[in-house]
Amino acid sequence: MSSDSKHLPVLVDEVISYLKPQSNKIYFDGTFGQGGYSKKILSLNSKVIATDRDSISKNFARELKLKYPKRFFFKIEKFSNAKDILEQFDINKINGVTLDLGLSSPQIDNSSRGFSFNTDGPLDMRMDNKRKEITAKEIINEFSESQLSEIFYYYGEEKNSRKIAKLIVLERKKKEIQTTLELSRIIKKINFYNHKNPSTRVFQALRIFVNDELNELEKFLSNCLSFLSKNSRIIIVAFHSLEDRIVKNFFKENIRFLKIITKKPITPSSEEIKKNPRSKSAKMRVAEVL
Repeated sequence: MSSDSKHLPVLVDEVISYLKPQSNKIYFDGTFGQGGYSKKILSLNSKVIATDRDSISKNFARELKLKYPKRFFFKIEKFSNAKDILEQFDINKINGVTLDLGLSSPQIDNSSRGFSFNTDGPLDMRMDNKRKEITAKEIINEFSESQLSEIFYYYGEEKNSRKIAKLIVLERKKKEIQTTLELSRIIKKINFYNHKNPSTRVFQALRIFVNDELNELEKFLSNCLSFLSKNSRIIIVAFHSLEDRIVKNFFKENIRFLKIITKKPITPSSEEIKKNPRSKSAKMRVAEVL
């Protein structure tokens, strides 16, 4: 099992310095993963309600529950359902929220999850593969050429979306496309990027579509002001322009209720990128509830 894969939390020191966790105050960690943010918050004598949609996170949550039985609470759930989760724990208001919208290392490094174009695995890409959600394989083999093109262009900002979709449809007539490397080889026939792997944008698009990630984020943001108390902070780390734009626009549109703390997004230091290359595209935005 890939839970051995060590995940380095992105911008963790910056998250904690902007969140300013206080003793006995309650914070919501909506993307628990291996608990990088939660551990830091709990070490400052605060309470944490944490969620993750990936059931592998239960293994890491168990350790924290043993260590902080009265201050740590965990549930496998989508963070978009934060309001319902808090109600289940009899909590109406919290003092801050953190979201890291990237994939965790166990998800990327475990080839059976199908997130990576660097290793061969089934075309899955579900954040929680225990649930009966659509897989990337179904999309690639069953969606029409125009649907595929739209997904790649809208969710991946892939400029060759039409050509790639056309070639996928031709290739799947010969045989079903089943694995990540099969798909990657098809994309490479069209894309010749130097700075990124040619498959980056298509894989991003599929992952976002499979997990309905943009709607999840928008749903969370539309509800969060109802359970955040005065002076609490919203801290969101995004990894691509689509998510970052949603967060930026939400903060701007709610300027009557929020004070924007980060005029420009916080990005990782060169030292952090050296230690953790996956942090390179991270952008952190912070707002405070008025």
